[in-house]
Amino acid sequence: MNPVALRQLVTTPLRSTTSILPSSRLAIAIRVTRRRDYATKAEQKPMTPELFPQTVVLSSGATYMVRTSSPRAQLRLTKDTRNHPLWNPAVLASQLSDENEQLVRFTKRFGDLHDLSDVSVIQSDEAVSAAMTKAVTVSTSPKKAKPKGKK
Repeated sequence: MNPVALRQLVTTPLRSTTSILPSSRLAIAIRVTRRRDYATKAEQKPMTPELFPQTVVLSSGATYMVRTSSPRAQLRLTKDTRNHPLWNPAVLASQLSDENEQLVRFTKRFGDLHDLSDVSVIQSDEAVSAAMTKAVTVSTSPKKAKPKGKK
């Protein structure tokens, strides 16, 4: 240790209080050792986690190796950047090819509902719900309480 660093260690005050006078050689030795311990702890390298090799299998079958802290040897992805519409909008456009004719069946079944300007259905539903609430309030009218006591 060079003399300048030693002088800095000796002259810097300790955080803990000691009853030994600073001129004492023992106090200087204590301060030097304490500072040395503190300095070595600060210079220590941080702990690094153990890394394991992991094979990642994408949905397309492509594989690549990664070093990760997970001990699993293989990771299979069902959704990735190649087949998820949020990450790859081109997939969404290609899925409209309708391989199972589901889109055609949906259009046949609900195709006439594109015009929602017909409000008669909504108005009739409102009339039915008003009649139902009126019937419920009439049927739940308060009943006369029976007097308690002996017969």
